[in-house]
Amino acid sequence: MKSLIIVVFGFLLIGVSVPAIGQDQTPSSKHLMREDSAAVNALVMYPDTIRLHIFEACEYPAAIVSIASLQKKTSDDFASFVSGYSKSEQEDYWNLARYPDLISKIAQGGQKSEDQINAILVDYPADIHETAIKYGTDYFDQIQKIDAMQSQTDAQFQQIISDYPVETQQALRDIIQYPEIISLLNDHLSLTVRVGDRFRRNPERVIHRADSLNFVETRQNAEDAATWKESIQQNPDEANDLQQAADDYATENGYSQEDVTAAPPPDAVTNYTCSPYSYWFGYPTWYPYDYWYPYPFWFDCGFYRDHAGKMVIFGSPSYYFTNWYFYHPENWHRYPGLGNAYINHYYGSARSVGANTIIVHNWVRDNKNYLPKDFVHNPSNRSAVIKQVAQLNIDVRKQKGVKTVTPAVRDQFFQNNRTKYPSLNVGQKITTAQEEKQRGVPDVIQQPERQPAVRVRGFIQEGSRQPVQTSPAQPIRVQQDVQHPVARPIPAPPVRNFNDINKAQEFHRNVWQQTQPVVHPQQQAVPRTPAPQPVKQEPVHREPTGKRK
Repeated sequence: MKSLIIVVFGFLLIGVSVPAIGQDQTPSSKHLMREDSAAVNALVMYPDTIRLHIFEACEYPAAIVSIASLQKKTSDDFASFVSGYSKSEQEDYWNLARYPDLISKIAQGGQKSEDQINAILVDYPADIHETAIKYGTDYFDQIQKIDAMQSQTDAQFQQIISDYPVETQQALRDIIQYPEIISLLNDHLSLTVRVGDRFRRNPERVIHRADSLNFVETRQNAEDAATWKESIQQNPDEANDLQQAADDYATENGYSQEDVTAAPPPDAVTNYTCSPYSYWFGYPTWYPYDYWYPYPFWFDCGFYRDHAGKMVIFGSPSYYFTNWYFYHPENWHRYPGLGNAYINHYYGSARSVGANTIIVHNWVRDNKNYLPKDFVHNPSNRSAVIKQVAQLNIDVRKQKGVKTVTPAVRDQFFQNNRTKYPSLNVGQKITTAQEEKQRGVPDVIQQPERQPAVRVRGFIQEGSRQPVQTSPAQPIRVQQDVQHPVARPIPAPPVRNFNDINKAQEFHRNVWQQTQPVVHPQQQAVPRTPAPQPVKQEPVHREPTGKRK
């Protein structure tokens, strides 16, 4: 019911009619409506002030297109500029650009001593100090060139927005500090146009609908997180499986054991803040998807270990961790208790259709021919069933010598070897394709994306000094408007609590993926931007992306 309410609100927000139950639709119209609903839901997860800026910006999609074009050129120029350096050095340049005005402060006024750079760094987090000193002293010419590139881009940005109303200019200045927002609006221009038109006609109604959507989704997220935490805490076997699976996940993604066991300060978990990669310069080109916000390993797993090594759960695992677990049968075989926890949590009438829900339901659908009829409702033997389903998949792949097999091949193998899997039951289909369709679960098959390994050596805690000002009355950078020689402040980005931003930017990325066509492992998409140097790409295990400061 909650999912239906969200979808209906989404349609009302963008002005799309809700079809009557049972009304015939073409596949294209269904797909369009899913896209619209997913993207609208993504937008409304941002704080209300940011949502208002988004709606105002949507009134002028031409500005968004022009800004995105400028970003594409600038990020390409930056990638070309750093391409001659090692991957580690390239990452250093991208990380330096994450911190507002840091490169500018080092570059302007001539080359500085280490003490002078340290005086600048007092307002910046510790994890960038060593890098800033190194490049400020040994690579000053390069720092100056990057600053010149930034100044030129700022001037061009001012030129783009100068002809728009003052309120729109301010909205664009603000949301440019949230790079994933501009990317979303530019990627889904048809939605942007409709939202802008709807907002122009009836802003009060749009704001009201957005507030309603935000309330429903925020409450659902909180309920799901609390339920998952309680479930894991009450089941030691499931908690142990989650921890061991998280260790494997970290290893496959390039983290060391030290990275996994390092305990963050408790306040850093609650108030973890993060500066995104610069919208203009982008993120390292070898990342396989939009990755604007670097965050630590434990955000994907939904827990961290404190200084005593105790497991501290703060939410459910991310889409990426969940997809990784269910994609590989070896994971189900090693950690069937974790699979049991997922089934318990993501089945039931009260569950919304989110990213993790779809992964879990699709796994049940794909293995339905071998599962007992009461599989989703009877947990007593479920872990044993999950382990034998895993063994079946492993055995048939091994016999055929391939990583993926068709359902028909797997069914035939099971018929010929069913005595090896006594907990499985052929012919007892627990659900049908039509039932899954009625549940609103799309058919999405995604090979797990390799997560860029992030080394967080310093945590920004509540009360610590920050590199940005949050008051609009104290802007950091001032640029001259190209057409109007009046000093116009470009507000510094707010210090973002990652727990808030993560929900919004992960939500819109994950929900949007659910509306895409099926992507099978052998049809893995190519990264949008080519890497400046060859990077090995393998189906499952890929070379580490390298340590990031």
